[in-house]
Amino acid sequence: MSFTPSFPEPGVYVRYWDQTAKEFKFIRLMERSGPLKYPRRLPQLTAGSKGDTTTFDELNPSETKKHRYMAYVGVRPGFQYYLWHPYDVKLLKWDEDITDITEDDTANLTYEESPYEAPTKFIWIQRDRYPALQARNVSGKTGTPEVIFIAMLYIVLEDKDLDADTKAKLRAGQIPSIPISFGGEM
Repeated sequence: MSFTPSFPEPGVYVRYWDQTAKEFKFIRLMERSGPLKYPRRLPQLTAGSKGDTTTFDELNPSETKKHRYMAYVGVRPGFQYYLWHPYDVKLLKWDEDITDITEDDTANLTYEESPYEAPTKFIWIQRDRYPALQARNVSGKTGTPEVIFIAMLYIVLEDKDLDADTKAKLRAGQIPSIPISFGGEM
């Protein structure tokens, strides 16, 4: 049995917080292609060791095409995976002021949370905001961490391409939109 995660249909609007502009921006998902699968083996790790951070810049959407990716991240058991999205911001962590909780215990993704065969954790990828991963071996023996990205490529209408009337209706909630995030600090 093959697993296919759920992806939004073409025609749907999504909204995200633009940290620079300090406002919500909207995107209309026009066409989609996929699912695209990208399995990747990371370097072998001895028991208890942490690997280098692997940057997935090959998942960077085209600069000349209006593409975005929604990608599910599935991981193999025996490792904790530290997710960076974009590649320079660690996700799943507490605020810097919370020092009593170690990041090794909390800021990670495990097989139980997003299994390789049926991932549940997803990210949205836009130009120059692609992910990175770092693995830590918690299995007690030498092993090879593995990750799979199952993605949908969307051709989109960007916020700047939407007419003023449509954007006003989106802001007023008269046209529904799905909240998403392209990662980064909140």
